[in-house]
Amino acid sequence: MKNYGRQANWVRRNCIGKGSFGVVSLAVDESNGRFPFAVKSVNQNSGNLLRCLENEIRILKSLSSPYVVRYIGDDVTCELSTVYRNLHMEYMPNGTVAGVGKLTCDNANLRGYIRCIASALSYIHARNVVHCDVKGANVLIGHTPGTAKLADFGSAVELDMVSVLGPRGSPQWMAPEVVRGEYIGPESDVWSLGCTLIEMITGKPAWQDRGVDTLRQIGYSDDLPELEIPDTITIDTCESSPRCVFDWSDSSSSEEFHQFNNDDERVNRGTEDW
Repeated sequence: MKNYGRQANWVRRNCIGKGSFGVVSLAVDESNGRFPFAVKSVNQNSGNLLRCLENEIRILKSLSSPYVVRYIGDDVTCELSTVYRNLHMEYMPNGTVAGVGKLTCDNANLRGYIRCIASALSYIHARNVVHCDVKGANVLIGHTPGTAKLADFGSAVELDMVSVLGPRGSPQWMAPEVVRGEYIGPESDVWSLGCTLIEMITGKPAWQDRGVDTLRQIGYSDDLPELEIPDTITIDTCESSPRCVFDWSDSSSSEEFHQFNNDDERVNRGTEDW
């Protein structure tokens, strides 16, 4: 593969992804034969993008979970007269759950992916971190079937900072209370997890992209996404789903065990109702 940049102890290879918060490249440390890793980079002069990457570096380096993509390091490099801020992460070569589609995602893998994402959310929520952008493209498939890791913490916030922030994340996965600018919290991530489940089953976002009209539908109507479940997927039925965090009388609890049960119950209720 062609080298796109050379640093003191690692070599940038080809681009493997582009997102709203930077470009991700494959990289290797040729000095010691280290395994390949992923590098997310932004121009040091990119303003808001740089702030998002610094936020992701700060949060990701504080986390250690088998369900969260692993932080390896960070640095600053000068390549072809451009200065880049870089985040080094473990390389996950099998793509994202956004690409599994309704034809290839069976019950076992689907349950495995949901279990991994829910475990990741339980872990970060217990540490007062809200991801704010849970969606298929931000969930990387693991090395064994049915495993996955949560990635892309560029939009993530710590709970004590939420009061000064407006809506954030990807509109088609936002919870109604986030769209309305009322609240960002762990429950918002769980709503996004339900949308991600629909995305994995159908191979497309839970909501059609109709711009402002979609935001209006999510935030200010009683509509729920339509879901046609293929024969390969079985989902039990249950009672109605809550539309927002304020439907939960005890949503303010910060105990990890209680939060996990809260999250798990909302996943089951929300996705099964859909």
